[in-house]
Amino acid sequence: MTDRYFRPAEVSAFRILAALTWDAPKDPTVYGVTDIDVTHLAPWLERKRAETGQKLTYTHAVARAMAMTLRRYPGLNCMIRRGAIWQRRDVDVFLQVAVPSDKIGNEQGADLSGACIRCADTKKIEVIGRELAERAAKIRARQDPELAQIKGTIAKIPPFIARPLMRLLAYLNHDWGINLRAIGMPDDPFGSLMVTSLGMHGIRYGYAPLFTNARSVGVVLVGGVYDAAVVRDGQIVIRPLLPLSLAADHRIIDGMQASILARETQKLLENPELLDGEP
Repeated sequence: MTDRYFRPAEVSAFRILAALTWDAPKDPTVYGVTDIDVTHLAPWLERKRAETGQKLTYTHAVARAMAMTLRRYPGLNCMIRRGAIWQRRDVDVFLQVAVPSDKIGNEQGADLSGACIRCADTKKIEVIGRELAERAAKIRARQDPELAQIKGTIAKIPPFIARPLMRLLAYLNHDWGINLRAIGMPDDPFGSLMVTSLGMHGIRYGYAPLFTNARSVGVVLVGGVYDAAVVRDGQIVIRPLLPLSLAADHRIIDGMQASILARETQKLLENPELLDGEP
């Protein structure tokens, strides 16, 4: 038998250590990034804030646009269940909420939670903003209405037990549809898609990992707006750009589906009057 492989004569110590440290790749995540021209979105949000009295941000607009896109293209609103692709009936968007630590210098004490906006595709941006504000206030007051009980329980269990327990609970809930509210775990707590903001922290680009115990199709990170030179009608002009990055489950989304998500979201955000319409 011909051996098609051979060991090189010299290998660095780091490469030896790396080969011993990490397993073979088995993560299905794919990544992508795009910049959205928010020339029209910025004044639209200002007008919406004045009309509704709600604190509305680019993140709310992205959540609304993503929800509308998943409604229009339901083949993207799927999950892996018992080894097969299943389609969700509703479009639920999970918006992450940062909770600073109560103690200065205790960065590891900062928490991360969030609110799942159910049927987000049927809700205007001001409704999404109001729901998130109400839920975020409770979360930051340490009164997380959905995840507090299960998070508190898991935190008290030794890690070697907590990890398989978390996966078991996710398996029972997602794969078999077992209602676990009695022990503090909401049904499908992370929804169709997760959205989080980096712009508030002054970060332009970034990527997030897919949360193992969620069955979300992806995680969208909203970066900080910056001015850049772009070409419009053959002329170089300065435009405000909003970076969006996506980490998606490659078992459901490949390049074609990702391009649909990016194209449709860009169309909605660059023409924000469409955000007031039906999906």
